[in-house]
Amino acid sequence: MRLGVHMPLKGGFAANLWRVKEYGCETVQFFAGNPTGWKMAAPRLPEIEKRANLARELSIYPLVIHCAYLINLATPKAEFYQKSVRLLNETMQRAALYGAPYVVMHAGSHGGAGAERGLEQLIEAIWGNLPGWPAGVKLLLENTAGSGSALGATFEELARVLKAFPADALGVCLDTMHGWAAGYDFGSADGVKKCLEQFDRILGLKRLCLLHLNDAKTARGSRLDRHEHIGHGRMGLEGFRELLRQPWPAEMPAILETPEMGSHWDQKNLETLRRLLE
Repeated sequence: MRLGVHMPLKGGFAANLWRVKEYGCETVQFFAGNPTGWKMAAPRLPEIEKRANLARELSIYPLVIHCAYLINLATPKAEFYQKSVRLLNETMQRAALYGAPYVVMHAGSHGGAGAERGLEQLIEAIWGNLPGWPAGVKLLLENTAGSGSALGATFEELARVLKAFPADALGVCLDTMHGWAAGYDFGSADGVKKCLEQFDRILGLKRLCLLHLNDAKTARGSRLDRHEHIGHGRMGLEGFRELLRQPWPAEMPAILETPEMGSHWDQKNLETLRRLLE
């Protein structure tokens, strides 16, 4: 397992990469553009190559890119859908320039059209664009907290999408806080074991490519997406200890998305995780 953080681009990519390397990061996640905007700046190839080379020199891998939050392939609004498709395709191409093997995307929201219709549209959108995505870059669907009309809060909904494709076409990013908010018990050793058994039965652990490690401000099953520092929230440490000590592949990335990203809390949360691994 390789531990890392979500790295802000503010302050400069290289400066942030050196900073998190000093914290002992082995992998990082970042936005390739504005996380709340529809337009991605034109790629500056020499700069991207320089960034990718620095990551290799510092042995920080894999690089993971998170999609902009606006992307919603399940939306019933035609213009919103077209913008989402365009931005996702640009993000996949940008990931290839960085040499990033994973792009993380939320499953989206059906916007009142119903979960089944939203999932069908999501599948259709991926099928329609998958052939144009660069080789070596895999889209990972992230489980959600399940608020409102959000899709992907249950393993069954994620399986509904992934099983529509060849076994290695897509993967899953499992977020502990989102799972907790959706009702899964990631706060105890027994709960984590049962969650992983359920995941394996419904989806298959081979499809799990990335972990997002976050504690929760709210109670289990709240459906509220409220992240907290590791050990400072409602989940406690027992579940994280059990999750970290699973026989994961050596290069499995586990990335923090805790509050105040880019601050001293990154180092504190990483230190907490390392103590749990000892």
